[in-house]
Amino acid sequence: MDERIASSAAEEAATVYRANVKPTRRKQAPTASRSEEREDRRVRKTKRQLREALTTLLLTKKFSEITVREISELADVNRGTFYTHYRDTMDLLRQLEDSFLARLREIDVPVRRQDWESAAYTYLEEVLTLCRDNADIYRALVCNSSDPEFERQFVATLREQFLRGFVSHVCRTEERVQELYCVYIVQGMLAVVSVWLNEGTRETPAEMARLGAEFIIRGSRGLR
Repeated sequence: MDERIASSAAEEAATVYRANVKPTRRKQAPTASRSEEREDRRVRKTKRQLREALTTLLLTKKFSEITVREISELADVNRGTFYTHYRDTMDLLRQLEDSFLARLREIDVPVRRQDWESAAYTYLEEVLTLCRDNADIYRALVCNSSDPEFERQFVATLREQFLRGFVSHVCRTEERVQELYCVYIVQGMLAVVSVWLNEGTRETPAEMARLGAEFIIRGSRGLR
């Protein structure tokens, strides 16, 4: 009897304890507040305005002649806001260039000998989409040759991607001929892209990629 009473008392005590203990809630990962999201949008908008102001000025002036005041006035932001994001005009230019080149170098299209033509089309579509989405940078820095070092890196990256990604897979000629073919293809495509952008991108990147891929395929047939 005593044992049953003790057991019943213990169970009752346990029930009371469980009823009084609040369940532990899982900690949720912190989420950005609405004010933070609005701040991020404002920052992106401001940087876009400053970028567009710089590339617009580069179409009519040498970079060395462009001042922070001119960029700020054209972007409709005060100079203090400019210095919040960039040290000087060179810092703004370098960040724009580095971002563009980083996105170009991230393009990675797997290539196999049996389907390299399809891969060439996919690669070109991604490159052309990048150029269209950054048409102001392309016009200012490539078409207008505002920064020879950027243009050199841009062209060198395209040549390397063409050579290692496509030409070396299908052409059996010596390496020197392959390199010259890449120069020919890249410079030709840059000229075509300039015309395409200056005429308002009447064709889609996909349509231009099909055209460019056909140029590459026809040319490669003569090197096999």
